[in-house]
Amino acid sequence: MAQLAPLKLEVPGQREFVEADKAREFISLWTEQLTAHRAELQAILGDGDDLGNVVLCDRIRLSDKSFSDEAADIIAEFLKEPFMGGRSIASGILYAELDDIIAGRMTEMGLHVLQTICDAFADAELVDVNLSDNAIGQQGIGACKTVLSKPSLERLALCNNGLSEATMEQVADILTDDESGTGCLAANLTKIHFYNNMSGEGGCKQFARILEKSSKLTDIRFSSTRAGRAGSDIVASALDAALEEGRNANLEKLDLCDNNFANKASQDALFRALGRTTSLAYLDLRDCDLEDDGVKKVCHALFESDSALEHLDLSGNNVERRGAKQIADYIRDSGGKLKVLCLDDNDLTSKGVVHIASAFHGSEDGHSIERLQLNYTMCGAIGARALIDCHQDLPNLTKICLDGNSF
Repeated sequence: MAQLAPLKLEVPGQREFVEADKAREFISLWTEQLTAHRAELQAILGDGDDLGNVVLCDRIRLSDKSFSDEAADIIAEFLKEPFMGGRSIASGILYAELDDIIAGRMTEMGLHVLQTICDAFADAELVDVNLSDNAIGQQGIGACKTVLSKPSLERLALCNNGLSEATMEQVADILTDDESGTGCLAANLTKIHFYNNMSGEGGCKQFARILEKSSKLTDIRFSSTRAGRAGSDIVASALDAALEEGRNANLEKLDLCDNNFANKASQDALFRALGRTTSLAYLDLRDCDLEDDGVKKVCHALFESDSALEHLDLSGNNVERRGAKQIADYIRDSGGKLKVLCLDDNDLTSKGVVHIASAFHGSEDGHSIERLQLNYTMCGAIGARALIDCHQDLPNLTKICLDGNSF
């Protein structure tokens, strides 16, 4: 018999401050949606079936609304109370988008809002939690602990939170704690995102602690955290160790943008790690200070791994003509799987761009490339013409980006 999928509750409208009256408007809308959905379910199942334990809603998005403490209280109370004699709405939520919900609020109010909203999900078996774009200090992590410490948690995003070294330590403590002896949360995670924080080298050490306990990660983002060379060494080494031990073997997406892998130790660890990523489809190493030698190692590792890479970003790595040739060699050897190639802000010159274009030109293996980005690469008319000439061999190409060049 056909079943209706659970609803996703959202707060409509543009980004705004939400006070008590607006919160009540949201609840009125949600009540209408949930009541209609419940009636449809009842019609499908028949009057004899009890809907008391049926999950009416399994996703909620509160993003881009800045809630007052009273508004948060109203929303939380609605989510926690039984709906029409059945289970509470919060108890059925699996996916919670709680990003950007305290913007512009004073610290005391922001902490109250975070804790009130997070505590509403005490009975939920959350799988996916996004707490990004909230100014979370050490007190904020404590306020969010209800959702951060769910044994069911598989996917977590903490981006643009201003996380310091001390706050990252708190996060690592929560995710690696195994006091019960049944396993830590990090071991169950498939996705972890940290982006645009200020945790520095110390934060890298805490992230390494999380990686040390992880085993199922398929999506890793650790970028723009002020890591520096020493911190980046730590991250590369931890990733290398995890993959060497067979953990996170199904890694599909890796974003290490804006780390600094200039040191030979970092590049060697990254080379070994990437060589083991047989399932990798997305790799972002933008602004990692790799230069030609580092890019050579990356390309060689990707070839050795034989992964079906679709997205490669090596922008902002001081790549010159020699590095461009290594990228071109990888393109030829990759079997036409790459869909997006980003090489912005490198000193390729036309000679380097010609190397890239020639890797595509005349290919017989059906290149899948859809977008080429070579903005600000010191490309002249000769390089631009080479890209245009190879276009006929790229049936899926929809966009070539060449801003900031000279022709």
